[in-house]
Amino acid sequence: MNGRCKQLGGYLVHFDDSHEQIYVGSLSFYVEGRGPFFTGITDEESEGRFYSYNDKKPAKYLKWRWFQPDNWWNEDCVTIWASGLNDLRCGKRGRYICEVPV
Repeated sequence: MNGRCKQLGGYLVHFDDSHEQIYVGSLSFYVEGRGPFFTGITDEESEGRFYSYNDKKPAKYLKWRWFQPDNWWNEDCVTIWASGLNDLRCGKRGRYICEVPV
């Protein structure tokens, strides 16, 4: 996923504030299937400590869906829905959102 984003000159999306997460979440609502979409946020290295996959910096803003994150079946990658964030297994196939700097 991140490899494809790099080909486009960007990286998997992460959120700097609530406005950015709400905006990206609203985009996912209008796409066929309505999510989830993988982001560039993970806690693979240390459970419960979420960071940006791109630059390894701690995640700045995370608004989770109800009862999330739950680490069900060792879920380390963060996905976004219109209703908030959810953790999911990283090896699952799925859609993703790239962020390309301007």
